[in-house]
Amino acid sequence: MGAISQKRTRVEGAIHKRIPQRPPATITDIYFSHKSRPSVLVKRIKQLMIGERHPQLTLHGLGAVILPTINTAQAAKSAMNNQVDLKFTTSTERMIDDIEPEDMVSEQ
Repeated sequence: MGAISQKRTRVEGAIHKRIPQRPPATITDIYFSHKSRPSVLVKRIKQLMIGERHPQLTLHGLGAVILPTINTAQAAKSAMNNQVDLKFTTSTERMIDDIEPEDMVSEQ
């Protein structure tokens, strides 16, 4: 009973989703998308950790890609004979959508 449920107001127009903002990536940041191929990323993780001796990598997944990101991290751990530790953290990112009113949509 403590939680207050709020409904979104109905949007009249077209919604354009902006690309999520992210800080500049370093070589140890790996960003996932729905097009990412896990087998390729497992090889990249192994190359960075074993070949280039980076002690820590950060894998980033947003929304529906969170589960494939975790699965890829676990596959990389298995591929390296469980010699690495996994630490999962989550955070909330602020997303911005642009709403174009219907009268502007119909003019185009």
